[in-house]
Amino acid sequence: MSDIKLDFPGIQVHLTKHEIEQIVDAIISAKTLTMGPRLEAFEDDFARYLGSKYAFGIANGTAALELAGQILNVKQGDEVILPAHTFTATALPFLRRNAKLVFADIDPKTFVMDVNDVRRKITKHTRVVVPVHLYGLPVNMLDLVRLANEYGLSIVEDCAQSPGASFNNQKVGTFGDFGCFSFHSQKNITTLGEGGMIVTNNDEYAEKILGLRKIGQRPFASQQKYWLPAMSNIIEAVPGVVPNNFALGEIQALAGNLILRRLDRQILMRYKMYEKITNSLLHHKELVFQHFPKECLSAIHLLPARFNGQIFSKTRDDLIELLYEKHGGEGAVREVCDLILKMHYR
Repeated sequence: MSDIKLDFPGIQVHLTKHEIEQIVDAIISAKTLTMGPRLEAFEDDFARYLGSKYAFGIANGTAALELAGQILNVKQGDEVILPAHTFTATALPFLRRNAKLVFADIDPKTFVMDVNDVRRKITKHTRVVVPVHLYGLPVNMLDLVRLANEYGLSIVEDCAQSPGASFNNQKVGTFGDFGCFSFHSQKNITTLGEGGMIVTNNDEYAEKILGLRKIGQRPFASQQKYWLPAMSNIIEAVPGVVPNNFALGEIQALAGNLILRRLDRQILMRYKMYEKITNSLLHHKELVFQHFPKECLSAIHLLPARFNGQIFSKTRDDLIELLYEKHGGEGAVREVCDLILKMHYR
């Protein structure tokens, strides 16, 4: 597949020719394009892969966080702790519910949430902690779960960048009350642009997700005819919460499931690329790469590096300006990405 070109940063993982053929066949033969058997298969396979009891495909990762906030009834006056270094989507669903956002520091070695600082930020108003497994690397979930249990806090894992990552051989997304995944085109699994998954092991939460995900539709306890007592039952899954329309389409679900089947091989390939790139840059002492604790398996979503230019009296901005002026900025990045892409399909 050498003809594939990456228009950085649009797509992380491309579908193979065979996978595209399967998607075309599905479009032609589909009896429904939403809430059908391919979504159910993706949900079942994803739950089995993670080791979670339930998994529900939804419109995007932000919607997953939105559902978590609705079900936990986060409200004004509640405090939600999240890392100071993350994407805005982590915060928006809780900000929309008028919660107070409290930012915890990140560990300077791992670049992910520092659990010790989370402890320092807990008050009597703290309700939820949102660990973000940033760049694919898990937060120390054993310490965070102990801390949450100690204070009676809920955990909503932001796994947008980390499908397949694990801590102590347990997949991320299965430690907290909810695990929220994104299948945006820039993620390690894509469902053709947008998509997501919310997972839980809690029976009550699972039933509420079903009531909130698709405009409140749930089956009747007894329905002898399709039209009696009505074609669909609309419920109030969470008192005072208006249901959403966060459905994930059938073709998107199939695309995600096809990539899920090769996710572990993909992560292994990413580790090889990570080692190749970082080893070739070891002589640049001003670059500090993300440290992987022995308990962690990273999904290697991105390859972040911290730049320390003090020995040159330079800053990060100086480095970026140099890359643009000397190497063509984004053009240089595209060349690296194209090289990685070729390695991936070799």
